[in-house]
Amino acid sequence: MCTYKKLKGCLLLFSMFPFLLIGQTVTKSVVVLNGGAYSDPNDYVTLANYNPETGITQTIATIFTHSVQGLLVHDGFAYAAAQDSLAKVNIGSGEIVATLAVAGVNKFAVYNDLLIVSRQFPVTSDFVQIRKIADLELITSIPEISDEAWEITVAGDSAYVSVAGGWAATQGKLAVLDMKNLAFVREVNFGEDALGIGPSFIKGEDMFFVCKTPWGGTSGTIIKYNLFTSTYSFDQSEYAFGKVAGIYGDELFLLINGNIGTFNLSTMAVENVNLVPNPFSSLDITALVLDSVSELLYVNYSYWVSPDGVGKIYNLSGNELGGYEVGISAEAVAVNYADVTNIEALVEDRTTPAIYPNPCSNQLTIKDLPDGGDIEIFDLAGQLKYSGRTERDNAQTIEVANLPSGVFFLKVSGHREQHFIKFIHQ
Repeated sequence: MCTYKKLKGCLLLFSMFPFLLIGQTVTKSVVVLNGGAYSDPNDYVTLANYNPETGITQTIATIFTHSVQGLLVHDGFAYAAAQDSLAKVNIGSGEIVATLAVAGVNKFAVYNDLLIVSRQFPVTSDFVQIRKIADLELITSIPEISDEAWEITVAGDSAYVSVAGGWAATQGKLAVLDMKNLAFVREVNFGEDALGIGPSFIKGEDMFFVCKTPWGGTSGTIIKYNLFTSTYSFDQSEYAFGKVAGIYGDELFLLINGNIGTFNLSTMAVENVNLVPNPFSSLDITALVLDSVSELLYVNYSYWVSPDGVGKIYNLSGNELGGYEVGISAEAVAVNYADVTNIEALVEDRTTPAIYPNPCSNQLTIKDLPDGGDIEIFDLAGQLKYSGRTERDNAQTIEVANLPSGVFFLKVSGHREQHFIKFIHQ
């Protein structure tokens, strides 16, 4: 039986307490997009799914093209940009729902039932497309955007597109789109200080853009852009910035001089240059993502030729907690969240156990138990307070007198089913 401490060591097997509140977002899995070996024409892009509960990584789909540009996970589906192909994959079944040839397909964002797609070389116009999220059908293009487009962030009814341009670009721009009317609003030229403009994140009324340092460069820039006033400022650091994992609190987790570091968005300064140094001499950090629910960092270490790479998992203090499988050129990773809006939707056996009395004091009786299952009680902090086995399928009484007063969650597990029930101890 896993205790809370063991859960921490086992990578939070239940994904940072998914049993807490109905309607809560939980971490369901982590999705990795592998590009394959560039030198091997028969080594294709693969989509893999890592299950934190089982620790198993499974390849769920193959996209018959080469190289990876972008990956978005939304509502149980993965949207993959693989060379000049756009694919939609059901993460649960591995079914490729739709795949299209889209020249220069790059990054994605979602607005309601629309998929916003940015594009890069070899296209020379229509750098953003709007498509139906259901079947990827093209609705319209945005011809006013002046150069190759990269990351996209949606805030309210507006989409903010980083316009980094191509490899020879000398400045960075921001395009703003009206998503209600699918129209171009304006383009802001940030100038040469925004060279390499890319990932963007919202915190309060501000949006922060990370300008990735060009090859051979030694400094990086963060742009702070106010969503209400459209004013902006630059913070230039004497460090090379790279790929970004995400924001947690005031901390932006990103590559700094090739290692994972942090940038404080309140002080607008680099806080930790070497939170997680790259432990490999022959592998690069090719992708990383912050799981804000489980408070974990998932990091892909790989290269563009064999052997396969290595996936590592860290907490936000930089301590290594475990690993997962990645392939060659594992250039994208994303978290597959789930919204637990109805616990019964997770249960194959619809006969939900009943508990009484609720509130309880000394004893708690459970009816309609699954045969040969487990009973566990957790507090609001996710700590295991009781564990035992079901003794019969009718009713069972357990002693809870040693529990402090408060709210607890009873987890009943049986063959191919799980039930979560909240109760009060007084």
